[in-house]
Amino acid sequence: MNPLLSIWGQPTKTLQYMLEHKSVGYGFIIFLLSSISTGPVAMANTGFFSGMPLAFIIIISIIIAYGGALISWVIVAALYTWIGKWLGGRGKFSDMIRITPASAILMIWLAPMNFLLVAVYGSQLYEAPTDIFSVTNLPIGVYLLQNLIMTGVGIYGTVITCKGIGLVHGFSAWRGLGVVAIFLGIGLVLAIVFSIIIGLALFSLFTTLG
Repeated sequence: MNPLLSIWGQPTKTLQYMLEHKSVGYGFIIFLLSSISTGPVAMANTGFFSGMPLAFIIIISIIIAYGGALISWVIVAALYTWIGKWLGGRGKFSDMIRITPASAILMIWLAPMNFLLVAVYGSQLYEAPTDIFSVTNLPIGVYLLQNLIMTGVGIYGTVITCKGIGLVHGFSAWRGLGVVAIFLGIGLVLAIVFSIIIGLALFSLFTTLG
């Protein structure tokens, strides 16, 4: 079984195969390929690399994407394991970390679309929108199509993640969805707390300087 292909039509069997036959090293390969696929468009419309050579932007974007993916991999696998056990699961971190890269396989197949965007729009892709009411430099039709495809892949990726969590913990994919929901809730709370802390720190700094 080749997970790169079978994940689309046989997600449950693919997850079981990865759990039984793939090592942690396979995850490094999957995240590298997905970073090569998505990295070139990860910094689109940000303006962070404005004026820099296109080749440099692509390389640094892939490196950033890969580094972020590896860090997130460990954190996500640990939280999925802990939350799942809290919900009555019996999974182990060593199993979870081998199965979590499965949803990233989908991102590899976005490479043709992403590479085409880079080839057609080049450095323009990374410039910040000149209009304050715009969110992209791309034609609106292209932007909407790209986001529609990304949304569809993201939804299917969530389904695979829920199935994987359920497989590792020995419960249903629906309870796996509960794990994902709790995980997202924790992330939202942390984001709000972090924003408040940063806001208070900046307010204190400006008050002191004033």
